[in-house]
Parts: sequence; C-alpha cells; structure tokens
Amino acid sequence: MARGRRLRVHICGRPAGVLSRDSNGLLSFHYDGDYRGPQLSVRMPIGDSSYGNKVLVPYLAGLLPDADSQREAIASEYGVRADDYFSMLEIMGLDCPGGVQFTPVGRDDEVGREFAYEPVSEHDIAERLRAIRGSGDEAWAAPGEHWSLGGNQGKFALALREGRWCSCRGSAPTTHIFKHGVSGMRLEALDEYVCMRAAKACGVPAAEVDYRRFEDQPALVVRRYDRVETQDGTARIHQEDMCQALGFMPNRKYAADGGPSTRDVVRLLGGLNNLGANLSAFTKILFYNCLIWGIDAHAKNYSILIGHGGQFVLAPMYDVASALPYFPGHFKGKLAMSIGGKNQYGRVSAGAIRRYAGATEREVAEIFADAGLTADDCLGMMADLAKMVPKAIEEAFELSPHIKGAETLRARMVEPIADNCSMILSAL
Repeated sequence: MARGRRLRVHICGRPAGVLSRDSNGLLSFHYDGDYRGPQLSVRMPIGDSSYGNKVLVPYLAGLLPDADSQREAIASEYGVRADDYFSMLEIMGLDCPGGVQFTPVGRDDEVGREFAYEPVSEHDIAERLRAIRGSGDEAWAAPGEHWSLGGNQGKFALALREGRWCSCRGSAPTTHIFKHGVSGMRLEALDEYVCMRAAKACGVPAAEVDYRRFEDQPALVVRRYDRVETQDGTARIHQEDMCQALGFMPNRKYAADGGPSTRDVVRLLGGLNNLGANLSAFTKILFYNCLIWGIDAHAKNYSILIGHGGQFVLAPMYDVASALPYFPGHFKGKLAMSIGGKNQYGRVSAGAIRRYAGATEREVAEIFADAGLTADDCLGMMADLAKMVPKAIEEAFELSPHIKGAETLRARMVEPIADNCSMILSAL
C-alpha cells in the first residue's frame, strides 16, 4: 500500500499549512496554527478545520492546465498520472496562479533557495512559440521550470528582469504570460490584444497587454496582475478563479455544461466584502464581453484576488477576445454566461438587464441593493459601454497600424461589433 505524503503550502511567500494525501489517496489540508495571511480559497477560511477532497480537488485541479494533452505531457515527462493533482503540483507547484506554492515537507527552503533567472533570447522565445503552436502535445514549461498555469490555450511564462526576458528556475516568480492564440483561429492573439486595449479605454478593468513579434512568431504578452514589483523584487498576490471559488472542476467551466452561471457569481460576491466595487466591476466585464461578443468568458476567465484579513477584490479582465471575426454573417455562438437569461447576439434587452439585477429574484435583488447598484444603474452602464465600445475598438486598431494582419482583422471585426452595440442600444 502506498505511503502517505505531505506538501508544505506557502501563500505569498509564507508557510500557511500542510496538504496531505493518505495511503488511500484521500487529501486533507489544514492551516498552521499561527498563520495569519491570505486564506487559500474563498471556500477554505482560516481556522482549525481540516479540508478534504470535496473542497480540495476542484481547487488543486484549477491550478493546472485544463487541456488533457498538456497534463499528459507533464505526467509523461515526470512519471506520474495526469489526474494526480497532488503529484503534479509536487513537481510544478513552485509558481502557480496566485500566491500559492507547494514544496515537500522538510524542504521548505526551496521557496527561497532554488531561485534563479536565466536570460533567454528572442530566438529562444520564437522557438517556444513555434513549439506550442505546432503541437498540442508539447509541454508548456521548459526543462528546469516549475511553474504551472491554468487554461486550455498554449502558453508559457517568463519574467522581465532589467529589460531582459528570463526563464524562471526553481521558485523564481514569472511576471508575463506569452500566448500564440487559439489554434485554427487566425489572428486570435491580435483579436485579444485589440479587445483588451479597447476595454481599458472604456474604463473596464483589464490586465496590461502587449503584442510582439519574436522573429516570425507573433505573441500576445500579458503582464500578470497577480505579481507586483517591490523594492525586494517580484511579489506574489494570491487569487483564485471562479470555478475554484465556487467548487467546480475546470471541465465544468461553462454554464451550459452545468458550471457556474452569472447568478452563481453574483451570489458569491454577495457573501464577500467590497461588494459594491466587486459587483460593479463584474457587471462591466460581463457587459463588455456581451458587446464585443466575447463568448468564451466562462467562470475560469473571472478571478478574485484574496488579501489579508479576508479582503476580496475582483481581478481585472483577462483572456477575452471577440468571436465575431470567425463567424461572419451567422453569429450562432452564445455567451458563456447569460445576462438575465439572454445569451444570443443582439438580443440582450432592457428586460434582460433588469432580470440580471434581480427583477424576478428576491435574493439577487437584495445583493444588488446591498451593493448600491440599481437596475437603472446597470442599464446606464450598458448604454454607456455600447456607445464607447465601437470607437474604442476602432482606436485600438488605429494605434496598431504596424501590426501584420491588423487590417484583415479590422475588416472582419469592427462592423459586426458596432452592429451588436447598436442593436443592444436600441433595445434598452
């Protein structure tokens, strides 16, 4: 029979507790008695309780890639099972989404000792982009790297140190994520860049992005919002995505698959502090995705930052792109999260927004009231965004005339987004 194993859990550089797996494969986590930092998850408040499989499995799974092929690539390289989240994080858990890190008990010094940056060239980055673009079976992390990222799209992480891109060894924190775009959807990385730039112009909280070419390889470069530069170097900020916070496995990230709905997120925010700011930010991001037709804004594409003393702040928008360039003339896709039950192109009306704000549900209405956000406020927010978005998208393209493919994408994207905004405005 297999022996039990333990991992030390660190949050934002501090020892926080122990994750154990017994000889039967059952997991448990308990906090150290003197730990007072950010809690591991919304679902795991700090205290004397021990948390088991039901809470831990969705959380741990959310720290690893969604794609079966990517988990299998890591598992094959290290001789573990792709569904053995404990062993996967024992290998890849020195730099995870948010502030959490995992080390074998008794080897806590790996969090600080095994810490190095190795400069990489533009050619090295181009080769990595080629590799993940060309094969879904290529491991995202290079040999010697021990970071993990969630999601399904090919990506890798590096750090920017004194103006140079560096590979992170051991527990060194990555600062930027490199994405080549969704395979089979030409210029999708550029699509995301334009949508993210336009979002910030519209006052929608969004991660910082850049669009770069490394030799002949284009890439979206996303600055990690869960990392911050301090006098002592790069610090981690803890966070989790909405699937983790609500207890859903990554393969149920879509509401249509039984995953979290808009209502579930609203209810979660209703039980946390900073409700007014968080619900307003969530509403802006939800409405923006509707207007640009970002139909892949599922629960794993919303996250919450977790601070000391039970402070929770909705993370800025990330991983968003318009589907309109890829469905010309027949917009059959549906929003991953509906607004008042409506998720079809051009069909979100005043009635749908009032339902979103709780017109037919007392519990939801009370949450909006506690947040100080009325249905009329939501209608005004949607109207303001619908007026700003077309111009912001146009300006994002105008600021990117040098980017190869920008005019091609612009011709497929600007008009249908403007049409969607116009239809929704007329229905308010």
